[in-house]
Amino acid sequence: MRILALFFFLIPANSFPQDSEEIGVWDVKNGELIENGNNLDKIGLSYWGIVSSVLPNSILETYVVSLRLITDGRHGDMGGINQLDETLKVWQIDLDTADMRVTSTDSIMVLDYTHTLIHEFGHLITLNASQIELTNDQYEDLSKGYLTAEGYATKESYLYLFVQQFWRGPLFEEWIEIDFIKNDKRRYKALYEFYLDHEEKFLTDYAAETPEEDIAESWTFFVLSDKPTGKLEKHAKVRFFYQFQELVNFRENIRENLGFIPLNYIENPVDPY
Repeated sequence: MRILALFFFLIPANSFPQDSEEIGVWDVKNGELIENGNNLDKIGLSYWGIVSSVLPNSILETYVVSLRLITDGRHGDMGGINQLDETLKVWQIDLDTADMRVTSTDSIMVLDYTHTLIHEFGHLITLNASQIELTNDQYEDLSKGYLTAEGYATKESYLYLFVQQFWRGPLFEEWIEIDFIKNDKRRYKALYEFYLDHEEKFLTDYAAETPEEDIAESWTFFVLSDKPTGKLEKHAKVRFFYQFQELVNFRENIRENLGFIPLNYIENPVDPY
């Protein structure tokens, strides 16, 4: 959660509940999982095999140094990606073994965890050290960029440009009021109402939680959908990414890796949250 204007409460965006069960942790070096030499290595290799077969290896090799398998039970968090220090140069991928069953051939489950993997990759490409400038600022200085929990999204970053185009103004001020609500239950209820009030702007209700989640969700639909021609703002958010050749290349890479593309995904998405 990020509180703007007065001060910030910084909580990891993708952390699992404290009572979650950790299955195992593996180092990753140059895109390869390093075995621990125990009977869990087989499952670690199977999960890393899915990650590395779907996502662009150039980014994984640059930033991902750890894989953690964990679970908070069925229908909880499916996955996350977490910075391991304040440099934004080293990241860990978390996957829930209860919700992401890599041996499953169920098409909905496969699409479900594929959506999650692409979404988390969206966080990695928008919050890494090339996109974010570290800061000790507690107040947003608009001249520096857009202030996230990780630091400033610089004026050349994907996130800054996305926020400037789709969030600045009354929408952002309305969201800030909601983000000030300290009670989690009340805040999430208000966020869902915020989504319903602006449903034409967001691809999912989860996207309305923060600009950071919005860009990650929009990126996911950019990868999994054909280029939309609709006039709603949520369609414009998907088209936003086509101006960046690097992201177009990542999209093509992932789509080739998948071997399948869902039909009419913007209108018929899965719900992995």
